Amino acid sequence: MKKMKIFTLALMIILGMSLFAQDAEIEKDISVDEQEEYQDAQQEVQEAMEDVQEEIQEAMEDAQEALNEANINITLPNTSTETNRPKMGVFLENLDFQSAYEMHYDYNYGVLLSGVVRGGNAYKAGLMKGDIIMAFDGTKVRHEEHLTRLIRKQAIGNTVTIKYFRDEHIYETTLTFAAPKEEKTAEGMITEKFKTRKRISVGDGGGSWIPVWYNPDVEELNVALANLGFADEVISEDGILLQGGGAKVNVGRGWFIGGMGVGYKNNKTTKVDWTLDDGTIIPDVSRKLTYGMNYWGVTLDKRYAISKKFVTSLGFALGGGKEWLKVKQNADNGNIPNFDFNDPQFGTNYDYTSTLKMKQTFVIFQPKAMVMYHFLDWLGLRLEAGYVVSHSPYGLKVTQNGEKVDFVNEPDIDMNGFTVSIGPWIGF
Repeated sequence: MKKMKIFTLALMIILGMSLFAQDAEIEKDISVDEQEEYQDAQQEVQEAMEDVQEEIQEAMEDAQEALNEANINITLPNTSTETNRPKMGVFLENLDFQSAYEMHYDYNYGVLLSGVVRGGNAYKAGLMKGDIIMAFDGTKVRHEEHLTRLIRKQAIGNTVTIKYFRDEHIYETTLTFAAPKEEKTAEGMITEKFKTRKRISVGDGGGSWIPVWYNPDVEELNVALANLGFADEVISEDGILLQGGGAKVNVGRGWFIGGMGVGYKNNKTTKVDWTLDDGTIIPDVSRKLTYGMNYWGVTLDKRYAISKKFVTSLGFALGGGKEWLKVKQNADNGNIPNFDFNDPQFGTNYDYTSTLKMKQTFVIFQPKAMVMYHFLDWLGLRLEAGYVVSHSPYGLKVTQNGEKVDFVNEPDIDMNGFTVSIGPWIGF
């Protein structure tokens, strides 16, 4: 059976050699593009022949072993063992699209170094984990198995040139194949210790609706609103729910850039007795309060993969925010008219009909941390906690009926507060 296997492999080599013998005649009649395709085909045939040669070598080694068992002393050529083969001292991994994208690698060939043995030949040549081997001794490296074949062709003591990609730049170094060091265990066996780590994806990006439970200090603002005739706690001091959205995109090496914005708006009404300048009291004058706040910004996050399903990140948002309110007062209280605009006894004294506006803008900085569970290819659940730090460069602006006025006992308003967000995330 082994003789038949060797005969078949030898026949394949003869056929391969006959194909290469026809190179000169074929190249005369083909175009440049066809010639490139033909050269690629030649490369594939060459690799196939190398596979055949390895099969023959293994068969010869098996034959040598059988002869040794039969006490027949015949030495077959090229029966090298694994321990005296040249080694680079690296762990290899084929490139995928995501790894190339994250590393800003623009070529469709090359092999990723997923690990480098400390003190090995590659380590001495200056190669590092994360480098991409582009060319080996002048030959473009196509994939992991291709580089392995190129290494096996070398001999102990040979020196080769390595072209590699690192940090968006291309470098060259020389590597010498020194004899490998043997490590003996307690049993005296030669061993080689290594562990290949598979890179876990941190995702490509995505976006979603973002709810945020926000807890700013609104105590002084509530006091000001109570002085305007509203309830003692118009804005909940336990926190309010802001809603909005955001998105992020992977820009490489686990960094994500994006944007977000959330906001809140609420309305309240009350009734007050209004005294005119002449002492006339207008009962049940309506006041309507519209209160709102929002913040938005550019986000930058660094993600870390915990497992295939879990990722976590640290980052921040930098942008702006606004807090505002409008109090509109008029004489119309539903179906109960409390003032007749046609009644001449009041003349033109309608100063109770007015609009009061307050607005304050901020620069905000929000450090935050996030953890996300990715339970579908396109859907995850995210939990994020942070703290908004704010600064108002212009202070509170107050206008009444369009004219700037001073606010007596002006409240101290800011947007400082803790934030917690939990919700879906479309993408990863």
